[in-house]
Formats: sequence, C-alpha cells, structure tokens
Amino acid sequence: MTLRRSTPLPFSPVGLSDTLDGTNVLKGAMSSLQNLIPDPTTKNLWQCRPASLELIDFAGTFAGAGFVSAQIVVGTRVYGMIATSRNLGHDEPFAYDLVTGMFVTISGVTAGNTPISPATTGAWTPPTMTVVGTYILITHPGYTGSGGVMFGYINISNPASPAYNGTNTATNALPTPPVAVKGFNDRAYFLVNPPTGQPAAYFTDILAPLTITTGTNIITFDDNVPLTALGALPLNTQFGGIIQALVVFKGATNMYQITGDAASTSNPLAKNALSVATGTLAPNSICPTPKGLAFMAPDGIRIIDFKANVTDPIGDAGQGVTVPFKYSVVPSRVAAACNATVLRITTQNGYASGTPTSEYWFDLPRGCWSGPHTFPASLISVYANTFLISPVGVPAKMFQGDGAQTSISTFVEDGVQLTFNYATAMLPDTQQMSENAIIEATVNFALAAGGSLSVTASDENGAALGTSTITAPAQTTIWGGFIWGAALWQGGQNALAPRQMDFSEPVVFRRLSISVIGNCAAGVKAGDMFLRYEQLGYLQQRSFE
Repeated sequence: MTLRRSTPLPFSPVGLSDTLDGTNVLKGAMSSLQNLIPDPTTKNLWQCRPASLELIDFAGTFAGAGFVSAQIVVGTRVYGMIATSRNLGHDEPFAYDLVTGMFVTISGVTAGNTPISPATTGAWTPPTMTVVGTYILITHPGYTGSGGVMFGYINISNPASPAYNGTNTATNALPTPPVAVKGFNDRAYFLVNPPTGQPAAYFTDILAPLTITTGTNIITFDDNVPLTALGALPLNTQFGGIIQALVVFKGATNMYQITGDAASTSNPLAKNALSVATGTLAPNSICPTPKGLAFMAPDGIRIIDFKANVTDPIGDAGQGVTVPFKYSVVPSRVAAACNATVLRITTQNGYASGTPTSEYWFDLPRGCWSGPHTFPASLISVYANTFLISPVGVPAKMFQGDGAQTSISTFVEDGVQLTFNYATAMLPDTQQMSENAIIEATVNFALAAGGSLSVTASDENGAALGTSTITAPAQTTIWGGFIWGAALWQGGQNALAPRQMDFSEPVVFRRLSISVIGNCAAGVKAGDMFLRYEQLGYLQQRSFE
C-alpha cells in the first residue's frame, strides 16, 4: 500500500478480536466492543446492549436465599436449585411461573432428600437438570448417596402441585451419584463414574426415568477415563433424514456420539467416537445453536455441526475471540446459552489484567464477536427469544437479559449505568517505515440528546497520545441561547453522522489505537472511522537517556 501525504483512510469495525496487531488479521478488528452489539439495520454498525432487568427476587419467598446452582426452563416456568436456610447448608428446588410472576410451591422437601449446597467459587461439578416424561431429573454434587439418594427429581405431572424427592433408580440401582443426566429418546441417560470399574452411561426405561429394568442398559466407553458432560444434537443422515444423537464428553480429550435406541430394530443403539480429539472441561458451556452443538474446548469455542463434524475454534489467530476461553481460570464455572441468533458465554479471563469475569457474544448470522460485556452469568438459559440470567456476584436474584434492543429497553443494570467502549485494535501498519500524524479524524456516531463521548488515541503501551470530547446538543437550538458556531441551528440533530475527533494537536504515532467511551442509551450507534494520515520524514521517535 502506497500512502500519499494527507491520505484519508477508512476503518470499519467488523467485530471483536484478540489480536495485538490489526495488520495481519480481519480488516476492522476491534480490541473492545464493551456493551455494544450489532445493529440490526446495517453491517458493521453497533448499538448498545440493553440492560438486564431484575425478574425474580428469591429473598421474599425463600428464607436465607443465596446461590442458584441450577436452572432449567420448562414451558413457561423456570425450575432450579437454590441455597436456603430452610435446611441449612442444603439446596432446595424452586419453581417460578414466568407468565403469572409467581412462585409455585414444591412439596416433599426435607433435609434428608436435598443436596448439600456447593461452593460458590472454584472448580466444581455443575448440577444438571433435564425433563423426561413428567419428571425433571436433577444431578448435583451435593448428593452423597446417603440414605440411597443418588439424584433428585420433581414430579410435574400435576403442574399446580409439583412434588420433589431424592432417590435411586429402581430394580437396577446406580452404583454412585451420577455427574450428569440428559433426556434422550424418552429415556434418562445418567453418567456415572464409580470409584472402581469403568465409567458408563446408564439409561432408564422409556418414559420411566426412575427405573432401569434391564441390567444391560449400560454403555461403556473403552477405558476408565471419567465421563464429564452430555449434550443432545440432531444429525442429518446420508439419506436426507434427521436423527437424534447424544454426545458424551470425556473431559477435554474425547467425545462419543450415541444414536438409536435399545428397543429399536430400524435404528439400533450405537456408539461412535468423534474424529477430533477434543472435548470440554466446561459442562455448562454445552448448548444447542442453529449451527449445531456449541461447547468450550481448551482452545476456544467449537461447534459440532449436524453432520457430526467438529469446527475449528471460532475466531482463532485474531479472526475473533479465543483467548478468554483458552485462559479460562475456572472452566467448570463457564456458562453459555444460545437463542436463534446470539451465543452468550461467560468466562473468567486469566489472560487479562485482574482476571475479570466477563461475557462474550457471538452473532451467528454475521459471524462476529462482541464484548466484553459487563453483566456475566453464573447460569444462563433461553426463554422464548430472551435469556434468564443468574448473575455472578448477585445471589438470590434472576434477571431477564434481551439479546437485542426493543422499544422498552433500558440501560441501567442492577442500579449501574451501562457504559460502552468502542476501541480499535492496533491499527494496520502503513508499511511505509515512517512515523505518521493524524491531522483530521471523524467517527460515525448517533448520539443521545445531551450525550458526550470521550475519545483517546493511545500507543502500543496504552499511553495517551491525544484526547478529544464529542458532545451532542441537548435540545433544539434557540437564538440567543447558544454560542455561535457551537450548535446546530434549529435542532439537536443526533442521527448517525460523522463526528469530528478534534485533537488539540496532531497525533504522532507509529502504532495507534483509538477508543471512544460513553454512556449507553437507545439512540447511540457506532460505525465507521475516517483518519487523515500524514507521513512524516523520519523513521520513528526515539528516546535517549
């Protein structure tokens, strides 16, 4: 690229990237799109993420309500497990009707049949919940097997009066508390890692998830490596049909696909290893998407597609986001969910300063990342086209978090005003081996009335090379009520338009990043940036001691 003097160069923000240098990655790489998500109207245009709104306050119903350890949406209700003081040191089940906004009482809860509450931080075996027939089955690290209680269940055959109990499977009992459960072909599949012997998936009778009549309802997986997680996936067959599959994860090293059923002659039960030697240490990262079954592998987010192919890490080598997942501090605490268009995943990023816990969004239709978003989830589930979030560090509450703005979106979250950070990666090198100076610069923004933006141009060490402030008119301009030249006549016109980044002096640089920070609001939109570079007549600045 030949750079002429005073050449204007455009920059269009494509998506979030891990890159340290925008020269050799996707054009338009951003180092931060904090609390910004794709605008539905225009490619490479960004709008503010709507705030999550408090939906459920458990403290008013459950004495000593604390950490929510499990949740599942069934129809128009969310069920789960929460620590309370009812049986001190134990979790108990809850049911909340999302239509009526009321809790539904669950009977049968005792100290003897409820699990011990887990720690709220550090590595753990996450509880799992699944529906088979008229039962919600629960595995939980707090079930010890004492009194024969290996897992729990909620009987929802009478929705007005759900009943809870702890039990083991009848006829053929599970040898030890299972680590996961998933419904598949009207059976419950339990993953069991016994102290001795082979780990196995035990499957129950059809529509009788509390009974294993046949002692051969067991699938083993070739060795004694513990089984860790389960996920369900529909598959396209070579004949064009759709069959269901259960994916069994053996830690981060292997995955198996289970298809068919023991009672079927046309589609017999089968087990096959997937061809990619990877897996997950983050059971709550496994979630269905329109592209297949997503999960956090040790090298980033991967998807098992509908032909059982495993994708490469999404966004590797600066093409997107993988680093926060590669350096996840506690993988078992990662939580993810996906609706029709957006995959949301929370992780504690050990690569970043201070190891923050943040959420990242992947927009499936556009194939781009955004974040880090500032309301991370301990647990997250899909309900209709929105998300139900049990946030990190906010016990005894559940929030609704929309994946896109609506006419009623707000931007104050749990009492805190949302702010955004639109920051480029290090801009592509001009490849002219010379210092450059920015003499004029604009950025396309739509602003909220009275809003202001703080602009900073920084070098590779984060040192500020220049600053600027962009302010929107607060109201219609009236004669005699403004400083001449400082306002638009007859209007606070804040629609998407170029805004001048008026640095007090030329910004001299060899490597440069520009960030724009402001308060989130419905009218805010962020788009392309235009920088008029000027080549200077020397190689680079040097400092002498």
